[in-house]
Amino acid sequence: MTKQERIAAGQRLRQQRNRLRLTREQFAELADIGAGYYGQIEAGTSQMSIDTLIKVSRTSRLSMEYILFGTERAEPDLTSLQALLAACSPRELRLAEKVLQLFLLRSDV
Repeated sequence: MTKQERIAAGQRLRQQRNRLRLTREQFAELADIGAGYYGQIEAGTSQMSIDTLIKVSRTSRLSMEYILFGTERAEPDLTSLQALLAACSPRELRLAEKVLQLFLLRSDV
């Protein structure tokens, strides 16, 4: 991550922290990281580990993708899928769910 990217990520975190009306110290405590370290992250002078990124993402309620890149994934248009499912019987819905889980290779079937 370049210095410019770290600075931009820190700015996004600072903006969100301000929206949440938290001090750096309060945010750092909620995220379970040191206040000084968090200040360095906001200033863009320190890099985050994956563990820290996860904590900061959860605390800020921002996606990791947005923190790092400033973009969010576009939400898919599910209108046609919802229309198909709305016409299904309860049995068909259960079967459709199982097929989709198998399609996505989910183990929690």
